[in-house]
Amino acid sequence: MKPYIDILKNKGLKITPRRKAIIDIFVNCHKHLTSEGVWSLLSNEFDKCGLPSVYRNLETLVECGILTRIQQFDRKKHYGLCTEHHNHPHHHITCISCGKVEELGACEMDNKRIIKGYKVVNHFMQVNGICAGCSK
Repeated sequence: MKPYIDILKNKGLKITPRRKAIIDIFVNCHKHLTSEGVWSLLSNEFDKCGLPSVYRNLETLVECGILTRIQQFDRKKHYGLCTEHHNHPHHHITCISCGKVEELGACEMDNKRIIKGYKVVNHFMQVNGICAGCSK
């Protein structure tokens, strides 16, 4: 938990009980969850816990690199713990069978500032596949 708390501190973000609980959920569950899934788990611990608040906290944790956002085939946003902590954008590969998420190596886009006259502000890439465990 400490590395994640350090990331929040370094980004100047408050370390709230709800943020700590969300991180704890992902540390212990080892899979990706929708905002609704996180909300249902948090509602056991917090009396007043609205879905919009959970969604905002999840997006904050994505922005600071603790979680990664994954678009699954159900068209819902899923979130997973980003196990490598970097100060630069990075990408992930997701198993379409079990939902396992792993980090990919460096991206060619990281050094691009201008592409075809466009100033690059940010980028998102998602790679889907089937992990070795599910292929057996």
